[in-house]
Amino acid sequence: MREGFGTALLTVFLLSLCGLSAEIALTRVFAVVLRYHFAFLAIAIALCGLGVGGYLAYWLRNKSERLLRWLPFAFGGATLFATWFLVSVLLPHFPIAFWLAGLVALLPFLCLGATMALLFDRFSARSGWLYAADLAGAGVAAGGVIVLLNLVGGLNALIAISALTFLSATPFVSSAFARGFCLLLALGCFVFTIANRNYRLFDLPPVSHAHPEMVKPMLAELATGKSRIIATCWNAFARTDVVKDEGVEDLLHLYTDGEVPALMVRLRKGDVRDGMWLMNSLMGVPYALLTFPKVKGEPRRSLDAVLALGAGAGVDVICSLIAGAKQVDAVEINPAMKVFAEKFREFNGGIYEKPGVRFHLAEARAFVKQTKRRYDLVVMALTQTATMGKAGLALVESYVHTKEACRDYWRVLSRKGMVALITQEPALALRWWLTCLEVVQEETGKSPAEAALHLAWWELPKELWGTTPYRQLVIMARQPFSEEDWKLLRRVTEGWQVLPVFVPFVAADEPLRSVAFGDYTAEDIIAEVQWRHQINVRPVTDDSPFFADLSLAIPAPIRQFIVFACALVLVFGVFAWGLEGRKAPIRFPSLSCFWLPTGYVAMLGVGFMLVEIGLMQRAMLVLLSPTHTVALFVAALLLGGALGSFLTQRQPDEQLPRWGMTACAVVATASAILGLLVASLVNALHPLPLPLRSLTLFILAFGLGIPMGMPFPSAMRLAPVVWSVSVAYLWGVNGVMSVVGAVSAVLLGKLVGYSKAIVVGAVCYLFAFGLLRLASGKIPDTFRKPAEGAD
Repeated sequence: MREGFGTALLTVFLLSLCGLSAEIALTRVFAVVLRYHFAFLAIAIALCGLGVGGYLAYWLRNKSERLLRWLPFAFGGATLFATWFLVSVLLPHFPIAFWLAGLVALLPFLCLGATMALLFDRFSARSGWLYAADLAGAGVAAGGVIVLLNLVGGLNALIAISALTFLSATPFVSSAFARGFCLLLALGCFVFTIANRNYRLFDLPPVSHAHPEMVKPMLAELATGKSRIIATCWNAFARTDVVKDEGVEDLLHLYTDGEVPALMVRLRKGDVRDGMWLMNSLMGVPYALLTFPKVKGEPRRSLDAVLALGAGAGVDVICSLIAGAKQVDAVEINPAMKVFAEKFREFNGGIYEKPGVRFHLAEARAFVKQTKRRYDLVVMALTQTATMGKAGLALVESYVHTKEACRDYWRVLSRKGMVALITQEPALALRWWLTCLEVVQEETGKSPAEAALHLAWWELPKELWGTTPYRQLVIMARQPFSEEDWKLLRRVTEGWQVLPVFVPFVAADEPLRSVAFGDYTAEDIIAEVQWRHQINVRPVTDDSPFFADLSLAIPAPIRQFIVFACALVLVFGVFAWGLEGRKAPIRFPSLSCFWLPTGYVAMLGVGFMLVEIGLMQRAMLVLLSPTHTVALFVAALLLGGALGSFLTQRQPDEQLPRWGMTACAVVATASAILGLLVASLVNALHPLPLPLRSLTLFILAFGLGIPMGMPFPSAMRLAPVVWSVSVAYLWGVNGVMSVVGAVSAVLLGKLVGYSKAIVVGAVCYLFAFGLLRLASGKIPDTFRKPAEGAD
């Protein structure tokens, strides 16, 4: 079997397309099967598998002919096995065995990495074209997988990707029978994908566990046998399920990725008064503060406009209409919520079709930045639990609860307006209270004691916490509460039977009480809580939007990933150096011909991921949907890289070091500038029309991708002719160190912000520049001009 270069080029394109599509689809499966913050684990696993697969190819490259016969086929088979195992074995029997999930998910990418490394090793002289095909396939996948996920969902997407993988494996099998078998498998996978989409033959099982908090709430509820799924919508954003409880006729639960559910309330004949019971819960408090007369005997006050962020199934809209709101803007990022609102119109009374109600499918912050309207109430109910971290391909939590977000909400408030946040956890309520305190100080110039008069915080009595997730309510008012308001504040507190954590002129707990008396600042509270409870409640920013992460230390999985990846590169580097040393001809007198290229490729892997992820996160709010923002940015960056790789192939070997150094210098300079100015750039883009914002983002990413796509294929062309190192080995180093880059990006984002992560990526490219300069200086003169016709 001696397939030609054209076949290899097409295969690299298809395998890269399948690989990135599987990686993204796996993040959606992990978000449902595991907790959402393990979704980034899929990215790291995929990169690690690609790198270790390169090492496997290096070790077995003498058997490459035999390996290439079955490795592409094994990629598809391993993808099917991992999908089945995660859902049918891991989830019902080992729901907290995260190491096992990672090990199984590693298998398909191990096969993919080995296949790609062997192909690059065989056609190293044409690495520029191969790497261009690799990046082009990944670029197409970045956008195409969104369409696939919207059509069939996460699990079915993995099955469909396996089918495409089997098709791409047919050129490598040697017999007509084997080719027919591959085609039959591909057809079977496609047919099953369609059947499973329509009939849910293969789906998530109910899960019970000794520690219920470790299992997704939806799966635990299904395990009781008293609930059942009556509708499912799985798209690029999330999996959303409508669950009906036995004996409950007036409520449906809408779970997003199996997390805390949104409520759909039954409105008979569309009468919103059927939801009046909602106003007797904690959700009714902000409406009472805005509409109840401050003095008995006076008429009720009017409520003009309400902005419901994370509107879900319409509970906030019901409350707003009952309170007499003239207009309600309901903003929801999950398209499935509108789909189910229409599908269950008879149940919910067409809540989003009521007069004065306007539904907006958009990310909350992006909408707030674009709106020109002023609102009497901005309400967010459970946005930090039900939807946080579900921004499609995003690796971190949402941008709804940062200081910049709070400042945006303040900007759209009317003179009497309020911002209301409802959450589950007291620590998160405290973090938001401190965020509001700092924003009020910055916007008004008031002291902490004066700014605190703009805030109020109630909580549900602890004996009721088991009945509802609506437990904590934090209010930020545009106008400060005055002594004239104390009767209303006290009447609301007593009427709703809620406990005042901090309510001006009513009651306040320590240490918030000390703020009201002017003895404490926000920094004092942060320091005291950290000392007493070992948690971090400091307000977060857009540069580091980890609102729900209260930990002080670096999470153990992140540390372990970085240490493991670095150790793997070092250990295998020593092994490969020893192996190459025994084979090395006399023309390689210096160890620098091995270790300098190793360091160069390692810096490229780390730097590429730091720059890509850092910029991607900071650009998240440019478009109305984070999913489409990420897809556009990644596709543009990879397609630009494909063009850059293609351009390197047109250069002679002796010019490659100069091209590589120039590209590293350009990327380092551009990344450093973007890291310093990205916040200002994103803010400058927001006033522009959506098409112009999209075009600007595409041009920026595509332009940066061109030089980013040049250094690595240059190294792969130089490796077999001027350095004592194989292409498969360099592929492994780059893949494994990409894990370090991806995980370090999250780590740096948490510790110092994503802007600094971009700058660190620029520094990595500077190191790569220096290493390549040293390595090119070690090339013997007799090998600076490789023989003609190497292609």
